[in-house]
Amino acid sequence: MNGSSAQKFDVVIIGAGWYGLVAARTYLRLRPKTKLLIVDSESSVGGVWCKERLYPNLVAQVRIGLFNYPDTPMPPRGGKKNDPAVTGEMIYNYLHKFAEDHDLLQRTRLNTFVEKATKLPEGWRLEFRDSDDIIETEKLMVATGVTSIPEMPDFPDSDNAIPRIHSRDIGESFNDLQSDEVTSVAVVGAAKSAYDAVYLLLRMGKKVTWVIRKEGAGPLAILPFKILDTVNSIAFASTRLMTFLSPSILNTQGSLSWFFHRTLVGRWCVGRFWDFLDYVSGKHAGYQIGDHVQMLKPEIERQGVFWANSGLGVVTLPDFWSTLHSNKLTVMRDEIATTKNKTIFLKSGKQFDAERIILCTGWGDHFGMFDADHKAMIGLPPYKSGQPNNEDLSNIDWEKYDAIAEDIVDKKLPFLAAQPKVDFPARLNPLKQNHWRLYHRVVPIEMAEKGDRSIAILGQIHTVQTPLVAAVQSFWAILYLLGEIDLPDRETMIKDVSLWNVWTRKRYMGQGIKQPYSLYDFLPYIDMLFRDLKLRSRRKSNFVEELLSPYQPEDFAGFVDEYFARGGAGAGREKSGNGTTSK
Repeated sequence: MNGSSAQKFDVVIIGAGWYGLVAARTYLRLRPKTKLLIVDSESSVGGVWCKERLYPNLVAQVRIGLFNYPDTPMPPRGGKKNDPAVTGEMIYNYLHKFAEDHDLLQRTRLNTFVEKATKLPEGWRLEFRDSDDIIETEKLMVATGVTSIPEMPDFPDSDNAIPRIHSRDIGESFNDLQSDEVTSVAVVGAAKSAYDAVYLLLRMGKKVTWVIRKEGAGPLAILPFKILDTVNSIAFASTRLMTFLSPSILNTQGSLSWFFHRTLVGRWCVGRFWDFLDYVSGKHAGYQIGDHVQMLKPEIERQGVFWANSGLGVVTLPDFWSTLHSNKLTVMRDEIATTKNKTIFLKSGKQFDAERIILCTGWGDHFGMFDADHKAMIGLPPYKSGQPNNEDLSNIDWEKYDAIAEDIVDKKLPFLAAQPKVDFPARLNPLKQNHWRLYHRVVPIEMAEKGDRSIAILGQIHTVQTPLVAAVQSFWAILYLLGEIDLPDRETMIKDVSLWNVWTRKRYMGQGIKQPYSLYDFLPYIDMLFRDLKLRSRRKSNFVEELLSPYQPEDFAGFVDEYFARGGAGAGREKSGNGTTSK
């Protein structure tokens, strides 16, 4: 199909999860006449929480009140206000209703996989898998997340007699796994999804062999739902105090930051706090009991829940650890070499039988719609090492700016300079880092420098409060696309990007090398975006509340109206089209 027959849109959003839906609703609120389309490869809205991925016992790692958009509360389970659980079904229902209430479903094309995105002089062209359709759009918002495309390892010489299920597809395979014909299951990998899968299978009464390779990042650090059965972990992580206890390059100003990070006494306090939290988490897990769960202890010298080198999880189910201590679970630090019939052969020479294999082995290229040249132009990292990357093809001397950023981070946040030892340090080589060269995690610098505001990247920041960050980031990104955000000069943007990349690597070690991790740091990020919007991000009534009271999405309710009140975005007035032009 040629370009003359392409369908035309003002805005296309790729992804119908937390970021894509709120971006669509916000764009239409600012420009109601916009011809807008959402495309998603799943069969329902919700992204990682879409209906097809749900299964019993799938829960979010937060309590009710911390996992919703600012202006849209999530109803508690069964209407019980004292029930803190946020289940997968609740999240799907919430997002589906959000899309329905804001007339987004009729603007959404499901089962639509974007195969190729190509830059045009005036916008973007999209091509799709198993379709001759072509769409051209003035603006493109990419909200694919990082859990869209499963990574399926290949086991050489296997006869494929044992069905393999990626963790993404557990929901669709739930009835099969629950059947009496399946008695033993192998789980591969150490991501949070592996913990969830193991728990689910043990609750089904299955025998589980959990295979975790030795040379990887190793098991997760996992916080209890409540610290000492008193304080909710994510609620505490949502306080302003945590922004000082967790060294962030976005929060280096003021007397409290100076005390906690630039004085010996302050750094001692930070260290002891995380030692305590690490100890409490270990006791809660029962590593000290000495059974197979001991093999799930994070392989890091100290403060695993701080560094989150292999990731961080939160226990939300009260019988989680007691279930994992079951004698039906075997943990093996090994790798699968091959499979024959119903037997799995490991690289160590050991073997065992299983009727199913669940692969919690990570994710594929969620930016696969862009070729290497487009990734370089946007500032996205290559998916595989050895591919052309944004460092090789850029006209920016990133090596120089990263070296400057390294010195700045060490000076402002010396706590991060002395990283703990890990069992397999080779993967922490800075040269292996994936660099997202995006200003404020959204804007392609070199495109913006040329006046091209045709694309925004959403969701490339991993935090404990996804819906809140999604609402704020997407609003900022839309104002950028509409030309209502004034960007700083080139040098300032480059330094911002380098500081972020160096900081996230030093702060979160293996996770920071792999992805734009910012787990404990959502408040400083919101502070930064609100400064650009000239809005007030400190929303509490006094200093003590500001420091100790958890920030919830509802604290930021009405922030879009506040922006309108100060005359922004045409004071919310309707404009034709998307209100701006793009290259």
